[in-house]
Amino acid sequence: MSVSLIMTNFSAGELSPRLGGRVDLAKYSNGLNLLENMQTHPHGGASRRSGLRFILEALGRNLIPSGALDSLSGWTAGSGWSIASAKAVCDGSQVSETGLVRDLDMEDGVSYEVCFEINEYSGGSVCVSCGGARSESATAEGTFKVALASGGVSFSIIADADFCGSISALELRRINPETRLIPFEFSTEQAYVLEFTDHNIRIYKNGGIVLGDDGRPVEIASPYRAGDLEKLRFTQSADVMYFVHPEVQPYKLSRSSHADWTMEIVSFSSPPSDWNSEQGYPSCITFFEERLCFAASPKRPQTIWMSRSGSYEDFGVSADVVDDDACTYTLSADQVNAIRWMVSSKKLILGTSGGEWWLSGGSGSDVVTPNSVMVRRETTHGSAAVPPVVVGSIIVFLQRERKTVRELSYSFEADGYIAPDLTILAEHLTRVNTIQEWTYQQSPDSIIWMVRDDGVLLGMTYQREHEVVGFHHHRTDGRFGSVCVIPGSGQEELWTTVTRTIGGIERCYIERMEDQFNGPDSTGAFFVDSGLSYDHTEPAEVFYGLEHLEGRKVSILADGAVRPDCTVKDGRITLDSPARIVHAGLPYVSDLKTLRIEGGSPAGTAQGRLKRISHVTVRLFESLGLQVGYDEKNLERAPFRTSADRLGGAPVLYSGDYDVKFNRGYDRDGQIFIRQDQPLPLTVLALIPEVSVYK
Repeated sequence: MSVSLIMTNFSAGELSPRLGGRVDLAKYSNGLNLLENMQTHPHGGASRRSGLRFILEALGRNLIPSGALDSLSGWTAGSGWSIASAKAVCDGSQVSETGLVRDLDMEDGVSYEVCFEINEYSGGSVCVSCGGARSESATAEGTFKVALASGGVSFSIIADADFCGSISALELRRINPETRLIPFEFSTEQAYVLEFTDHNIRIYKNGGIVLGDDGRPVEIASPYRAGDLEKLRFTQSADVMYFVHPEVQPYKLSRSSHADWTMEIVSFSSPPSDWNSEQGYPSCITFFEERLCFAASPKRPQTIWMSRSGSYEDFGVSADVVDDDACTYTLSADQVNAIRWMVSSKKLILGTSGGEWWLSGGSGSDVVTPNSVMVRRETTHGSAAVPPVVVGSIIVFLQRERKTVRELSYSFEADGYIAPDLTILAEHLTRVNTIQEWTYQQSPDSIIWMVRDDGVLLGMTYQREHEVVGFHHHRTDGRFGSVCVIPGSGQEELWTTVTRTIGGIERCYIERMEDQFNGPDSTGAFFVDSGLSYDHTEPAEVFYGLEHLEGRKVSILADGAVRPDCTVKDGRITLDSPARIVHAGLPYVSDLKTLRIEGGSPAGTAQGRLKRISHVTVRLFESLGLQVGYDEKNLERAPFRTSADRLGGAPVLYSGDYDVKFNRGYDRDGQIFIRQDQPLPLTVLALIPEVSVYK
């Protein structure tokens, strides 16, 4: 006898294989064996994640010094070369190959991008060289961009015996630099993403890079090297962001206008004597009770320094100590408890290497003063040196080994703070990997996004008030890097760096996850990675601007319908027929696989018994184009196009129950596999299998 079962929701997310026998667990019926490139919603369904929209390539600072093309100073010039007025001129008087050479701060074996313009050209050819590696020769006027792997520190512009022309707008930048994204949020309308690379900052807003009055990207000199970025910590007050690093004195970044930014050393009044180049500088920072708080220098890892109340850069103390004076406090413990992070709440919450603490005024409800401080340790799990995320009144932090996610919240039953493990049901996602960076996206679905050390992006849908904790993981054709979230027009925006291999060279791209899909048809569906969108007034066949995917095969959705994949050549793709609204980018596959089915046996459990799924009813919402089967090798594509659909046009989005027959006999697992490999939306609300269990 067959029985209809129903999987009503997937809010428990992807569960560990070690829970394969825990059919008694309440979350088993809401969990999945696999949830890749799909995410759970707090209300139960699972949807394909949105695609990643390409913004810009992350490049290092320009290694050509400002004014380098104003004089020959620093250059070694061969015959025919001269420099003046921001350009290098080769007058054609050379009788053989000649070069303009300069030693620069290049790294051996690292790829660099060289950009330059040729003007006043009258003949011959010119190329550039990084430590001996030469580019192809240019033989015309125009703007040129080449990628070269450095073989040393010597940079050259090399002209043949016939070249006559000028070189200007010269730039030399590292490809695939170490990059960190930091949100700068003044308001929901004035939110920026800061791109930190080696000694350089660039700024993004409204889905693009911020340009100066000269039409070039705004760049700010930074004191931080590439190796400093991981330990960089920050806090913000209005248009000023403060930065700390244990080896660099504190700096602040100030925004005066959209394109006017300043990075400068913080000029403290009466700074603590412990802060210097020998003893180091604080490594943690936050605001608390109108004070700017610093903590944990290399020599004093358990010490907290608080500024004067209302005067963030003043650490002075009066002759007769008053309540608003600066104050210093050192944790007392039976072991070294180096402070890893601080979070401002009703109390100052501290994460240390040995446990989690809080600091407040003397009575627990009073404000902190130099003569009134109370400190208590609440838990002893120990924290990683990764700033936590705050979700409502709950602090979510990483345990010190960077594998376990815990939530720190107040418990009335325990009359104190507790920190239960959130990863215990999905420990397989971090069993052999660690979490390097994370961020919190409040809307639309309350997800904590985490980047693993292998470049996989983890998501945890989290709503404690509804007891929703569901993990999912995401892959792309490359490796995820830094992540951050800023407010957007429709929802909060997730920005990320992705390292992709293009033409044999690893490049770092800044990409933004598209807003969650909300119909009403598939025309606006964006389910490609590193993709671009086109909206032409008239249909076209050729679409430009895809140089960042040169040589790669891309998926295409044109006017809501899937088109054959195209290979990018010379930065463009050519469709088989004209279209007006086109989305093109790298394909990715979304998979959902259920756990072993439980139920349907009159003799008790169905576990270990032979069973057969005759068909499955998939309850869908605004979806198209899924495949269903019992594993990834045995899938059948569900047809959605009907005779009522216009030939070559997009089918109508499907919402409702879709019945799929299973062409398989009996097995002991009884699992359902769903895949979406086309650039189309997919939301699964429930699964209703028809199951027969062999007695």
